[in-house]
Amino acid sequence: MSDRGLRLTMAVLALTTVGIASYLLQAHYAGNSVVCSTGGCETVAQSRYSEIFAVPVALIGLLGSVAILLSLLRRDILGRAAGVTLTLSGFIFAAYLVLVQVLVIDAVCEWCVANDALLAVLAVLALWRARRADPSALRFARA
Repeated sequence: MSDRGLRLTMAVLALTTVGIASYLLQAHYAGNSVVCSTGGCETVAQSRYSEIFAVPVALIGLLGSVAILLSLLRRDILGRAAGVTLTLSGFIFAAYLVLVQVLVIDAVCEWCVANDALLAVLAVLALWRARRADPSALRFARA
């Protein structure tokens, strides 16, 4: 797959995470329940872990997803490095939140899990994209 194809695939996945985070953020501020087959979403959304320093986790996710999208606009080594950094950071944060859901809250949000799975795929694709970097672009980084 070409770099362009990888960036387009990643953009579609990142746009999906933007949609999920936007939906959860809208529900948070409107005080609405989210559609959820298990009821776990509401339990997670009402927990003290749904905000960090009064900032909704959904807003953090939304900003992270937009940052990932912006990193895809750059085709150089800086864009690749930013993509790897953002996706891996997001994935690590998502893994922490999954552990909190399972071990502390004792409820799982389906929307969160879907978003986390997309972040995992984005991280793998970002690493693949970075590994396939043009060697001439790496020469600039070593100089």
